[in-house]
Amino acid sequence: MGRLRNKGAATRAKLRGGLLAGAIATISLFVAPSIAADAADNALSEADTACLGCHSIEGLEKQLPTGETLSLHVSGEAFAKSVHRVIGCSACHGYVDLQTHPAATSDIQSARQYSIERAEGCRLCHGDAFEQHEGSLHAARVREGHPQAPVCTGCHGSHSVSPRTAYETCVGCHAADLAAHSKWLPNAGLHQEVVSCAACHAPAAPRMIDLRLYDGAKKAWVVDEEGAPLFEQLARSADADGSGLDAGELRNLLREINKDAATVPRTLRGRVELRTGVEAHRLSDKAHALRTCDNCHRYGAEPFQNVTVSVTGPDGRPLRYPAQKEILGSALSVESLPEFYAIGGTRNPILDALFVLALLGGIGVPVGHMTLKWLFRKYRAGRNRPGGGDIGK
Repeated sequence: MGRLRNKGAATRAKLRGGLLAGAIATISLFVAPSIAADAADNALSEADTACLGCHSIEGLEKQLPTGETLSLHVSGEAFAKSVHRVIGCSACHGYVDLQTHPAATSDIQSARQYSIERAEGCRLCHGDAFEQHEGSLHAARVREGHPQAPVCTGCHGSHSVSPRTAYETCVGCHAADLAAHSKWLPNAGLHQEVVSCAACHAPAAPRMIDLRLYDGAKKAWVVDEEGAPLFEQLARSADADGSGLDAGELRNLLREINKDAATVPRTLRGRVELRTGVEAHRLSDKAHALRTCDNCHRYGAEPFQNVTVSVTGPDGRPLRYPAQKEILGSALSVESLPEFYAIGGTRNPILDALFVLALLGGIGVPVGHMTLKWLFRKYRAGRNRPGGGDIGK
């Protein structure tokens, strides 16, 4: 009897699997063509399109033993625009056996446990960033069991991974903390606009100045076109000796970029950034964040020793070209960098000398005038005294 019951159970399980597989195949016949049509321009593979045949269904979800609901929905449009589309579903979900998928049982105990386990897969391609993250405050909170501590997908998303600035990523959880900066940081709003969060909160990471091209007419960052890397071509052409753009070459580059511009030219807006995005994963406790002004506001400060000029690439990542650090303090850069100035950090020796001369001239003229006036009065007083001259004779 036991063997009969086991055999019957196995038969029912096999039947359920067959019916489910048939249902998936039927759904795919109707849904997959529309997914393929929507994603054709983004070159999703046939296998990925088949996966999206089910997983693009709105409301697709799984009930977990904890009573939670785990969403299984993946936006086909978002995935088609993701930087992960080139590696496809199987790169991260290679453990899935398509012959038995979806399995009748699952070992997923909770959504949190699943997120932590799946984040381990990121190590396969992003080992350097993963290593940095292991020494971060975020990783420490995960190990402590903090339920809100972010893993990889918490900051980067899962199926819609796309380049974002550190600021855009951080404010998702730390929006309330932005106002706290104004209690001690002068002009906090401007600092948050021109200084990457990680530039202060990853204190051991090397920093730089990135001068990114901004379109004032469109009020947006300039984006290089797909398949036509115009910015890099122009930058290489301007940088005659390949040593990085100097002040004159930068001016010529901007003139070339703006030769067809309308009334509002494209300009460069500077930001303090980390030299590589990998170091942004090693975030420290706020007690160790950089808080002293002279990290940037002094001559020769570390961020100003490395400079790049960039545009936003077609995929959202910055396309950077090296520049010489002297451009930040050159008199020739006044035209090129009208929107970038850091008190004490961007110093021009010639302008400093002119300022001193102007200051001395401004002080010297009234002082000289007062001195001459005093001497003339003394001279006249001496002439008017009895016996002091010929006046009155």
